[in-house]
Amino acid sequence: MRGLYQHKCTISIPRDAQSAMPFLLSVTMCLLSLSGCGFLLHGEKQDITFDSKPPGVAVTLDNMVQFVTPRTISLPRASSHQATFIKEGYEPQHIMIKHEFLIGPSLIGNILPLFPVGLAIDVITGAAWGFEQDYIAADMTKARARP
Repeated sequence: MRGLYQHKCTISIPRDAQSAMPFLLSVTMCLLSLSGCGFLLHGEKQDITFDSKPPGVAVTLDNMVQFVTPRTISLPRASSHQATFIKEGYEPQHIMIKHEFLIGPSLIGNILPLFPVGLAIDVITGAAWGFEQDYIAADMTKARARP
């Protein structure tokens, strides 16, 4: 009886490149089938363009990243971001870039046999989220003269 249930499962990985191709292709397809629709279509980052009137305003993003307008950068979709526009002689502008759950694309795009897995992957990677605006512009106001 003991010998009946002793089955070993082995996976052999081909050693040369030509024989390994079908194996790698099947592993890749398997991994892609576990990915969510949002992750595959638009990824976990979104391009946002920052602009200002006048141009050449320094932008501090999330109290770290600094650049000068106009500029397009990729922001992680998984969280909201804070942008501060600063230029000498002007009042600073604070703009909140809020992320929102993309309920339509997340639910409709993951209607597959692996729906819960695809949706979970989209939520975890941030691909189920997005920003309402992809163009952020600050209209700078001249600073008041201090008496």
